[in-house]
Amino acid sequence: MNDLGEIRERRAALVGTCSALEAALSSPVASARWPEGLGNAVSALLATFGEHVTETESPGGTIEQLRERAPRLSDRIDRLSEQHVTIAADAGRLMDRLEHVPSERSDDENAAIREQALELLTAVVRHRQLGADLLYEAYDVDVGSPG
Repeated sequence: MNDLGEIRERRAALVGTCSALEAALSSPVASARWPEGLGNAVSALLATFGEHVTETESPGGTIEQLRERAPRLSDRIDRLSEQHVTIAADAGRLMDRLEHVPSERSDDENAAIREQALELLTAVVRHRQLGADLLYEAYDVDVGSPG
């Protein structure tokens, strides 16, 4: 398995960007700076998630190792890989939307953007949970704990 410390560092980076997104979401939507703050948080999440995907999907990466170690989990490993594509696409759509938000936004527009960002955050959290479950089932290692 990849170095457990590296996996935990990647997870911590993803948790940090999720926390920043949550903080941006809880800011007042009426603020003229709300879309910019949310955009910065989504952009950071997209970058961190992209690094995660690159590292886990690379030859010899975590996904390949999981497949070799625990072929019985192949359906769930496939779902984990599919989530990489879905989450990245969802984040990209949200970034596009935020880049074209008018300064005068309706309450409905604010609510729709917030909902889209909450769905993205939920998807990333569920993805992290699935990854942790798979690693535990394959290696009997809890990556959510520091030691």
